Amino acid sequence: MKQILPVSNPVTSYWLSQPHKYSNLRSTQDLPKECDIAILGSGMAGVTTAYHIFKQAETAPHIVLLEARQLCSGATARNGGHSKIKLSTLASQVPKLGSDGVDELQAFVQGVIANLKQVVEDEELDCELEIRRSFDVQLDNTELASLKEIFDKSRKAGHMWTKDVGFALPQFLEQVTSIRGAQSAESVPCASLWPYKFVTQLLERLLNVQTMTPVTLISVLPDGRNAITTPRGVLKAKNLVFATNAYTAGLLPQFKDVIVPVRGMATHIVPKVPVHPHLSHTYNITFRSGQSADYLNPRPDGSIVVGGGGPAFKSDRPSWFNNFDDSTRFSSEVEQYWEKYMQRNFLGWEDSQAEPELVWTGIMGATPDSWPHVGRVPGRENEWVLAGFNGGGMSFIPTVAKAIAKMVIEGSDFDDVKADFGMPDIFATSTERLREAFAETQ
Repeated sequence: MKQILPVSNPVTSYWLSQPHKYSNLRSTQDLPKECDIAILGSGMAGVTTAYHIFKQAETAPHIVLLEARQLCSGATARNGGHSKIKLSTLASQVPKLGSDGVDELQAFVQGVIANLKQVVEDEELDCELEIRRSFDVQLDNTELASLKEIFDKSRKAGHMWTKDVGFALPQFLEQVTSIRGAQSAESVPCASLWPYKFVTQLLERLLNVQTMTPVTLISVLPDGRNAITTPRGVLKAKNLVFATNAYTAGLLPQFKDVIVPVRGMATHIVPKVPVHPHLSHTYNITFRSGQSADYLNPRPDGSIVVGGGGPAFKSDRPSWFNNFDDSTRFSSEVEQYWEKYMQRNFLGWEDSQAEPELVWTGIMGATPDSWPHVGRVPGRENEWVLAGFNGGGMSFIPTVAKAIAKMVIEGSDFDDVKADFGMPDIFATSTERLREAFAETQ
C-alpha cells in the first residue's frame, strides 16, 4: 500500500499567515531515544491531547510530539475555524440514532464549545474566540418540509436537541441572514476562533516537540513498547497516540479505505470598502439540495474565511478523493468560484470590492459512516487513535482529546471513559466497525 504522508511545501492558508516562533521547533537537536508517550500530529487533536494528559496526570509524563512538517500545518490550520453541528445533521441522525441518541450528540457538541472557551480563558490564549450563533441557510428548500417534520416531532416529544435551535421567520429570511435568495434558515450555537493561534499558543505551555520529523513505520517491540521509525532515528514509546486524521492509514493498515484523505478548498476574502453592519454569525450555505454546503466564518476585522466550493470540483473525483496533496491548488477555473462570492450572495456587499486574498487546499479524513474513530487502536495494546473527523474536527476534538488523555493515563478503553465525557457510541473504534466500514467501501 502507498505511503500516506504529509507532502512537503503545502500552500499557505490565511490561518498560517502569521507563523508562530516555534513553527520549525525541535526541542532537542537529536531525536530522543525513548519516552513515556509519543503523539503523532501537532494539530488540534495532538496538542489538546498532550495538554489534557498534563492536566490529568499526577506526575508529568515524558511526552514527545512528532510532526511530519511545520507545527500545526495540517487540517487545523486549513479549516473554517468554527465549531458547531448543523440542524440537518442532527435531524438526519434521528432515524439512525433515535432522538435520545441525537440528544447525546448535540449535548456533546455543546460541551465542546464550552471546553474550548474554558481552555482559552484558563490559559489566556489570544486566538479571537467568539461564542456566536451560526445560520444554516438553504437557497433550495426542497428538504425543508421533511426537516421540519422531524424537528417538530422531536420537539413535541420534549427532546433536548431541539431546545437551542431557531427557525428564521420566512418573511424576513434575507433581512435576518443577509443572504440573497435565502429560502429557509436555522440558527444553532457555535464558537469561532483562529485555530492555529489556539494550538500554537497552547503548545508553548507544554512539551518536547519535534517538527519536520515524519514517521514512516510503527512496530511493536517484545517488551510491548512502540518503535517509531523516522528519518532522524527510532523513538521508543511506552504509549502512542495517533492524532493523524487523514494520514492514519499510512501507519495503521487496518484503517485503509476506512479513513480516506479528501482534499478541500478554502479562501480568505477581503473587502476593499468596509461593510457595515459587521456579519456577526457564521454560516453553512446549501445552494442546491444534495450538494455539499459552503461554510463561512466572518473575522473580527471584517474579512471572511470561506470553505467548500464543492460544486466547482466534485465532478473531478481524482482531484479530491483519496488525494493528500495540499501543496497544489485547484485549477484557476475551479478557483473562479470565489470571485465576487460575497457580492453575489450577501446583501450589502455589492459595493465592497471584496476579493479573494488567498486560496488554499487542505486534507480532511473521511470515513464511510461520517463519524471519527476514537479509542484504543483495534488489536493494539498501548496505542490510541483520534482521527477521521470528516471536516468537522473543531466540533469534536477538544472533548475527544480530553477523553483520549484519560484513556492513555489509565490504560483504558472508550467504554471505560465515554460516560465521563458524554461521548456518543458512534465515535468508538473497534474491529467490528473497521470490518463494516471496509465492507461498505468494497
